[in-house]
Amino acid sequence: PTSVPIEPASTHGSFSPGCSAGEHHRCSTDSMAIISFDGQSFSLDGRRIWLVSGAIHYARVPYPLWRQRIQAAKQAGLNCIETPVFWGAHEPKPRCFDFKQDLDLRRFVQTIAEEGMFCILRPGPYVGSQWDGGGVPPWLWRVKHAKTREPVEVELRQSNPLFLEACSRYLTAVFDQVKDLQINATTGRLKETLPEGNLPGQAAGGFHHSMGGGPIVLAQIENQWCCYNEEQHQGYLGELTRYLRENGCTVPISSCNNLWQRVDGTIDTWKGSRHLAADMRQLAVVQPNSPRLVSEYGIGSVTHWGHPQKSNLDPDPHLYRLAGILSSGSQYNLHMFHGGTNFGFRAGRDIDGPANFVTTSHNSDAPLNEGGGRGSSYNVIKRISTFASQFGGIFAHLEPNAFGVTAAPTEKEHPLSIVHRQGGQGEVIFLLKSSKDKTRQVDVMLPEGLTLPIPLGSERVAWFVRNCNLGGVAELNYTNLRPWAFVDRKMLVLFGPAGAEGLLGLNDAQYQFKVPTGVEPLVEHQEQLTIVVLNNLQVDSAYLFEGGLATGCAGLDDAGQPLATCGKLPLRRIDTCGKITRTSKAGPGRVSAPKLESWHWAGSSTMLEDSDSYRDLDGPTSFERLGNDYGYGWYRVRLGSARSVRMLAPQAADRLHVYSNGKLQAVLGPGPGATEDPVTMRIGPDVVLLADNLGRYSSGQFIGEHKGLFGHLVAVRTVRLGKPKIISGPGPDPFLISQYVHGQRKTVQPASDTLVWKLKPVTRKPMILDIRGFPAQGVLMVNHQPYALYADPGQRYILTPGSNGFTGGQNTVALALYGRFNHKTNLSRYIKLYQVTDVLTAKSQWSFAPWCQPPQKEFVPLPGILEPQPSWFLSSFVAKDTSWPLWLEPRGMSKGQIYLNGHNVGRYFVNSRTGHAVGPQNRYYLPEPWLHTDQSNRLVLFDEHGRSPQKCRLLYAKTHK
Repeated sequence: PTSVPIEPASTHGSFSPGCSAGEHHRCSTDSMAIISFDGQSFSLDGRRIWLVSGAIHYARVPYPLWRQRIQAAKQAGLNCIETPVFWGAHEPKPRCFDFKQDLDLRRFVQTIAEEGMFCILRPGPYVGSQWDGGGVPPWLWRVKHAKTREPVEVELRQSNPLFLEACSRYLTAVFDQVKDLQINATTGRLKETLPEGNLPGQAAGGFHHSMGGGPIVLAQIENQWCCYNEEQHQGYLGELTRYLRENGCTVPISSCNNLWQRVDGTIDTWKGSRHLAADMRQLAVVQPNSPRLVSEYGIGSVTHWGHPQKSNLDPDPHLYRLAGILSSGSQYNLHMFHGGTNFGFRAGRDIDGPANFVTTSHNSDAPLNEGGGRGSSYNVIKRISTFASQFGGIFAHLEPNAFGVTAAPTEKEHPLSIVHRQGGQGEVIFLLKSSKDKTRQVDVMLPEGLTLPIPLGSERVAWFVRNCNLGGVAELNYTNLRPWAFVDRKMLVLFGPAGAEGLLGLNDAQYQFKVPTGVEPLVEHQEQLTIVVLNNLQVDSAYLFEGGLATGCAGLDDAGQPLATCGKLPLRRIDTCGKITRTSKAGPGRVSAPKLESWHWAGSSTMLEDSDSYRDLDGPTSFERLGNDYGYGWYRVRLGSARSVRMLAPQAADRLHVYSNGKLQAVLGPGPGATEDPVTMRIGPDVVLLADNLGRYSSGQFIGEHKGLFGHLVAVRTVRLGKPKIISGPGPDPFLISQYVHGQRKTVQPASDTLVWKLKPVTRKPMILDIRGFPAQGVLMVNHQPYALYADPGQRYILTPGSNGFTGGQNTVALALYGRFNHKTNLSRYIKLYQVTDVLTAKSQWSFAPWCQPPQKEFVPLPGILEPQPSWFLSSFVAKDTSWPLWLEPRGMSKGQIYLNGHNVGRYFVNSRTGHAVGPQNRYYLPEPWLHTDQSNRLVLFDEHGRSPQKCRLLYAKTHK
């Protein structure tokens, strides 16, 4: 026989185009492919596929680099690319859509198809992903009431008519771009082009461009809606699903809420990086008729300004965790495989602590870094992902709910776990040991009584397969080495620890060999097959290319041919017939980096003193209301007289540089070099404020916060708050304030503690309750009525007598927690109270000017002495080589922005205004497509404190470290 008969996919979960959410039936149209799913996998026209996916955010990568990044994922063994669609980038102004160049979604999906890979699309509308506002556009803060024309606070991620109307319009625009690029938008039957039989090496081979449709196999709606509210089930999440269907989404729709709120007509997927072997078994119980997918397997870590980098240079845990996912019969998506760069002002803010503003680099420890270099986890990912995709037919046909009892695989000390799974196309066995287990070999007894010694070496994970048909060429009875690839039904590639004794059962005959210890791979011919055996070092430098396998390889070039490494392994090409072509040619050496030419300078004196650029305002106004959605902005306030005050800006975000008489008085706000406490200073008669938007929350409760200066400057004095009275009992219902409460379940009122204070204003002026970094969530109550939600990292609450239930007399102010209070908590560290003594700008004249780069004519040669003021610096350099990624190190600078040939590269932050190192990012990627090789390159830096750029340097390197 030429192939193994395919077990038909269940009809459960299949549907026809245009069916409404919740309907499941098989499409009977001959001209359209059928995509279906059951408890184990997705199927195309009855041919099962197994998704091995990685995330690449196209909007974080210049479009000329898309193919190169996708190819690197394919070379790592992935067969699918997942990507989010950032609403705010595509619709920067209401009804004005941008799908060009770096935002050309259609081109990106087509490139995935051309590389023979599948695509998982995440259209949102909210996607998170550390993007400013989680992708939600800030112009929603400028929506006006249809009748009164007054600004309306739009309730985000809820069944708010204004929000849903905008979502509907956006999703329509997205699917207008890609509806014909769905896998079932083809004009021919897929069974004619899919690899016959879903054999190893082909089962998960990916999309075939000749299908005529596109690579999109799955669409995810929303993301991490971690709230339980049945009223929003259909009103919001259900409506979004309906919008997708009505706009032409014909592939299955998934949701990634970790079961907080299940959505009719969708497949539940999972986000996490630990305990996934157990979690996926439990998910199989919850939804037995749908495949399991870890849609966000966290690899690497996101970095934040001023916080130590949580770098995990040891990639070994990823091999262990991904093996646990596969052992549960689950598919996975690596988040991130390649994170790219937060160009411009796109970086958002995380909720896990104060001042968690995301760095320009979005690629910490990802397998493929910003510049396309292969990080420490790339080879580990390649090992297991190549196996998972090449032998995807086994995984796609496993018995979906046939889980046996095993020692629970945890990363702590535990007995060796052996997970044995069986299905219609073979068996797969995983061995998982704890990090403390030093066992180097395990003897495994097979069902027929044969003892098979499995060499582990120093690895924590091993796998082998049994009873697998190899393309009709041979029957793989067993092997004690790790199967890695099966190429063109001719070449079987195995690997294991160097020097281990290898065993291979083919067609009921046993063969023995030793895993090589040197640089030469072992090549043998058995049963009409070429058998290639590699050691661990060799497999990490091994790549599949058309016609065979290469070792001692750094990857494939644009033409798909092996690239030599600069390492210790020589390049070896092995064709499927076993012929070895040897070469001693080393990879290209590093070239000399360009030199920055003389610098020019332009200051901000006119903005700090007086300028016609300012336009009058009625009063303090947020960036969003001014149409200044990102970056910086200048405010000028005429006080009328000078005075010494203890000042606070309670309604400002994120940082305010306060200038009086052209001199910097303070930097108010979070992060290094700034303060969130009141500052005593002498100001007036005019005050100029440079407001800096560091990025909106990308997740959590408060993704809709304003930026800029949207409230008055005030003089305050600190009020002793005292110890609260603690009352235990049911807390208030937070859903009275918002229909989306992050991390809470409606109707569930857990046992909780409430912190109660008595407050009495000294004057009729407001009091400011500042709760910041308090590690809890809850509801702020004023005189027993819900006032606002509280969640870490915190808020300032302005309590004005005569407003919102707060009186000029004695008030009861309480923080009702969602759980128990830790009595060891030092509340004075997190909660402060201020009494406003004067509203400094209540009768002042306000004006605003946008922040922008000065024209060329304003730049002069760099002065010998620089004024400590916001400054622009201009230089140029010649770059004749783009074979290596180019980086800028802004040594000696403070904080600001980088521009390359008119492109905003992103924010840098290397030193505080007092000269203390900030980090963790000190190197910034200058993308090759933005470089000129035939003319000089223009580099412009904006530095908030006017630090000299003379120590800046350029360098070529494969890594951003």
